[in-house]
Amino acid sequence: MSAGSLKTQITGLNSMPITRTGRVVTIILTAVLFAAAKGITGYIPSPWGVGQLFIASFVPIFFAAVGDTMSAAVGAAMGSFLGDMIFLLPVGATNPPLALATGVPANFVATLLFGYIVKRYRSWPMFITATVATLTLGNFMAAGLIAAIGPYIFAPLSGLTGKILFTVGLTAFWDTTSIPAVVIVVPLLMRAVRPIAGRSTVIRDYPSWSGSEARKVAPISVIYAVLFLAVGAVFFFAPWGGSVTDITPIKTMIFIVAAILAVIAPLSGRLAGTNRLNATKRS
Repeated sequence: MSAGSLKTQITGLNSMPITRTGRVVTIILTAVLFAAAKGITGYIPSPWGVGQLFIASFVPIFFAAVGDTMSAAVGAAMGSFLGDMIFLLPVGATNPPLALATGVPANFVATLLFGYIVKRYRSWPMFITATVATLTLGNFMAAGLIAAIGPYIFAPLSGLTGKILFTVGLTAFWDTTSIPAVVIVVPLLMRAVRPIAGRSTVIRDYPSWSGSEARKVAPISVIYAVLFLAVGAVFFFAPWGGSVTDITPIKTMIFIVAAILAVIAPLSGRLAGTNRLNATKRS
């Protein structure tokens, strides 16, 4: 493919109007694939018995990056509830009121904000920033809502300290599974769908961001890695952490996510193949 035709495809894609069909298809794809992805880890519950590994987060984040943001956010909300009802409800890790009141709004808000940020500030450093910030916000929102309303419809939580530790611990648990999944999988998916750029009403906003920003991404990624380690030190190794400090797998996962942010996140642009894309466009 010539540089001119590739550039025309991407330009045309970014200016492609959002059709009603495109919105509906994006919502359906996001919801169904998100629910299906949740099913893969649906039988691996969190240490607190509510929720699950959140590797599936890459699905709505991907559609928010390459498609209509609002449609992806609606699909994320629907897929969250659908996946919870099909896969988590049978193992007792949620119930309909809890899933509707926590996972639905949290996934909607996180996906919507992520899409807005990466389309407002089009760069790989902002992709990393948006990933960490919006997923942490969404996870904290869901965990906080569970801590607040969970005792009424799920299981009791003891005292304010218990609710705080539960919220922080569950947020960290979800962060340690969702952030690595997005940082690794989403750029690879972007690379995979590049051949249909300009020929899909769903993938209508292909991120043609520069892949030569590793030096800008690296310090940002290291900062987030250090923050993760600091959170782990404060909340999972402090003597006042109670039962939360005894959850060894989460301690290990915090080190893993810090390593992924420090080492793999700076390569996100290359994982997406944007270096080759930019080289082709310049030739």
